[in-house]
Amino acid sequence: MVLLPVLFFVLLELPAGQWYQYDVPYVSTPYEVVEEMLGIAGVNKDDILYDLGCGDGRIVITAAKKYGCRGVGVDLDPQRIKESRENAVKENVANKVKFIQQDLFEADISEATVMTLYLLSSVNLKLRPRLLRELKPGTRIVSHDFSMGEWEADLEKDVFVGSDRHHIYFWVVPADIAGTWRWAVNVGNDQINYEMEVNQHFNKVQSLLNLGETKRSIEDFSLNGDSLSFSIQQSLEGNDVEMLFEGKVAGDNINGALKLRAGESEEEYEWKARRIPLTYD
Repeated sequence: MVLLPVLFFVLLELPAGQWYQYDVPYVSTPYEVVEEMLGIAGVNKDDILYDLGCGDGRIVITAAKKYGCRGVGVDLDPQRIKESRENAVKENVANKVKFIQQDLFEADISEATVMTLYLLSSVNLKLRPRLLRELKPGTRIVSHDFSMGEWEADLEKDVFVGSDRHHIYFWVVPADIAGTWRWAVNVGNDQINYEMEVNQHFNKVQSLLNLGETKRSIEDFSLNGDSLSFSIQQSLEGNDVEMLFEGKVAGDNINGALKLRAGESEEEYEWKARRIPLTYD
């Protein structure tokens, strides 16, 4: 009997895609934690929620019942899928959800706007490249108890169910904005040319503005999904102005608005930037 807990954890730490093949005891997420996960993700009726390793389907079903969204649960265990489908019928949400018996590493997740997980850190790490590559920027990810390694969470929260502590991690999938971006702004009769270098590590961004022979760090650069914003303090025609850039990333293009503020006045201009393609010798 002493060997059973040891065997359980050995099986859990098998390489991703293999541990599901074993008869591992199923551990469900308490409903109190489910509610917090959905609340942190800001689930709404327009979302499509995917739960990888869905178990009895409670996260997908709760989201559909409470928020009216569509949902998909994926699990390799046929018994769990059967149970999930039965529970969906009982809760009158079978028309909003579906459950697929499939390896989570093979499931098509591209339409998800919210992703929920209760896996292991080792599985999350192997899944992470797919999440960043296949999910749209702005997709929200919530994980119960397990992190994504170097991809730091945008938000973390403890939830207590009795004396048991549960930890929730939340991320927003960031757009890929690494590289060099160029744009021009027409102010009055003048055209101002800009170049910005962006280094990115998951959701952490460092940006430098090239100004002739000098470079200036942009301290307030913010990236949330495919939305970004930053400001530049600059002197134009002898006046100190603040230039607030806001835009949406679409591949190698950024489109948005520039608000130019000088004293009490504010003017708005169209803003378009393009990433310079990499060239190799």
